[in-house]
Amino acid sequence: MKSPQLLFLFALWLVPFFSLSGEPIVIGETIRIDSKVLKKQASINITLPGSYQALTNKRYPVFYSISSDEGYAATAGTLRNLSHNREYPMPETILVSLTTETAVSIIQRGVKSEDFINFLEIDVIPYIDKHYRSQPFRIVSSGARFGMAPLYGLIHKPELFQAYITISPWITDESGLLGDFEAFLKENNDISAFLWLSSGRELREVENYNKLIALLQQHAPKMLDWKSAEFNQNTNMSQGLLSLPNALESLFADMYLAPESPIVRAGAKSIKSYYQQLSDSKYGYAVSAERALSALGYAKLREEKVKEAIAVFQINLQDYPDSPHVYTAMAWAFKLDDNLAAALPMQKTAYELALKQNSAYKDYYKQLFTDIENALSAK
Repeated sequence: MKSPQLLFLFALWLVPFFSLSGEPIVIGETIRIDSKVLKKQASINITLPGSYQALTNKRYPVFYSISSDEGYAATAGTLRNLSHNREYPMPETILVSLTTETAVSIIQRGVKSEDFINFLEIDVIPYIDKHYRSQPFRIVSSGARFGMAPLYGLIHKPELFQAYITISPWITDESGLLGDFEAFLKENNDISAFLWLSSGRELREVENYNKLIALLQQHAPKMLDWKSAEFNQNTNMSQGLLSLPNALESLFADMYLAPESPIVRAGAKSIKSYYQQLSDSKYGYAVSAERALSALGYAKLREEKVKEAIAVFQINLQDYPDSPHVYTAMAWAFKLDDNLAAALPMQKTAYELALKQNSAYKDYYKQLFTDIENALSAK
């Protein structure tokens, strides 16, 4: 049986991006920029997060896809599917992808990995950072014939990106990449980055892919967080649909703490300290502790420690006043404390924020508000 995620992505290809009423479903836009590398105008595809227009003070990590128009819709669908549910299991992310036109322009230069990376570094990243609300956390992803580009970027531009995803890479002997990679691993013991690699059943890729993994096993620096996955039942055309969500869940796994984790159980101070360290050491921007604090608060409610839960939820209200979910949590605590008068304005704010942000929770939060209002009127 196909997974729900695969069915969702498959639907993106079948539906011609129009709703039943004839309204277009817009997944992004194509823009043109002046390229110093290509010495002409070039086009890129951009998809903004669902909350981008509503949360005007929020900044977002950027996912750079070295692909073409054919892979753009699937990547956009994956990023949206993984982030729309309160940014779990990954945060909302700006997607920037090469168009087929631009990819062909670079291919005509000899499919050189340095051309892809130079194009992103010199032309695209400065444009995105200037015109969009980007965070200093960048992911680069590619595969198949372009799969050497993220590895080239890690070797030669290790500060440009913080995460490198290469899916079913075709590493040629002529590129010299394996030798360069071995030297890089041996000479950069302090490198800190995330590297994801995956392979399928393409025979032309297997030998050098296995050599790449052997180099990592022997020489990977301690702070290089690398993962390898094999999808031997899939071609390189389909395994990306499986590999990319796995890569992203692995990359952002440390953002999400289970309610029973020692850090959450240790209390609010422990949670805030953990996310401060994570922000400073890996992401380079303030990573939200909202979900973990909510988990702690709801755990207190399950233990019938309502006053302690309210104190935790109050921290979330102070730290994340634009989140509808923190108001719903507080409303729930007030309801359990038999204080419907205090719960009502909290749930009203939750609904209003969800509506303004076009959150998937807006109808649910409206119903919760109505239920509290009716319960208060019945008293």
